Amino acid sequence: MSFMRSDGAGLRVFVGLLLAGLVACPLPARAQTRATPIALDTGYKVIKKFAVAGEGGWDYIAVDGDSRRLYISHGDVIQVLNADSGKLVGQVAAPGAHGVALAPDLQRGFTSNGKDKSVTVFDTRTLATIKNVKLEGGTDAILYDPFTKRVFPINEKITVLEAQTGEVAGTVDLGGDPEAAVSDGKGTVYVNLADKGAVAVVDPKALSVTKTYPIEHCTSPHSLSFDQATERLFVGCREGFVALDATSGKVIHSSLMCSGVDASGFDAEHKLVFESCSEGVISVIRQMTPDNYRIIETIPTKLWARTMVFDPKTKNIYLPTADFEFIPDSDPKKPPQRRWKSGSFTVLVVGKK
Repeated sequence: MSFMRSDGAGLRVFVGLLLAGLVACPLPARAQTRATPIALDTGYKVIKKFAVAGEGGWDYIAVDGDSRRLYISHGDVIQVLNADSGKLVGQVAAPGAHGVALAPDLQRGFTSNGKDKSVTVFDTRTLATIKNVKLEGGTDAILYDPFTKRVFPINEKITVLEAQTGEVAGTVDLGGDPEAAVSDGKGTVYVNLADKGAVAVVDPKALSVTKTYPIEHCTSPHSLSFDQATERLFVGCREGFVALDATSGKVIHSSLMCSGVDASGFDAEHKLVFESCSEGVISVIRQMTPDNYRIIETIPTKLWARTMVFDPKTKNIYLPTADFEFIPDSDPKKPPQRRWKSGSFTVLVVGKK
């Protein structure tokens, strides 16, 4: 039987049978997309708000997941809250408080004090002050390295302390203006250099900078977190998010993220990077593979809630913030002054419920 008649009817019959055959014989499985899509909705939202008494500015926040304690820099003290209820447990004097480093293995805490350039060593069980140590330079962020059991009050020139005794171990000159710092727990400390657009690699035992990783297209790197399993550094820059190979400094991936980043955290179990920003959101970036990252969600928080801490035990995120208001200047030609509303200091709890 011929399907190719001169009037074209045979061609139509042939095409019809061909299409019918394609329907009857579907394409190979590899040509179809049958995999279940990756869930993009994390379920995170603001689930609690802890009202915190007192006045003054704030900076870093820390959490001890096992003891369920939250440490908040606020004015001239570190306020310690129950991480689940928000109830005030106590406080530690810290003039010009910037942050806290915790050494659970030693039951010690260390505050970074900006006003008198010092570190207060305290007992995490009783919150009693053990020692106050004067620093050669100032301090902002502060880090405990469990590998060497040393404390790093972050400054361009770091005065490093022995965590067990509080004695000065030596100094490290970073050669730049630092922001955040992380330890890999195996003998390396990484520090963002905001003015250099780079990450300094520090040997915490020898107290030396072994190398510096310049980050292409990264202005003012602020946030820094770390994935120990894949040896990846996560950096929040003015332009966006960058993932680095911690062993080589190579830029692995970059992504969009929120504006005004200041802090971050990493959920190793679910492969999620959280970046908190002053615009009032948290960007959630999913680690698809060690070398591929995609922004998957934006979690609303509150304007100026830019510092955060991630609790690996409950997966909750804590962010301090406050309400603000504008006060007109006596000179109508000058812009109004922004100030924080008295009594409005709050810690937001972002989680799943």
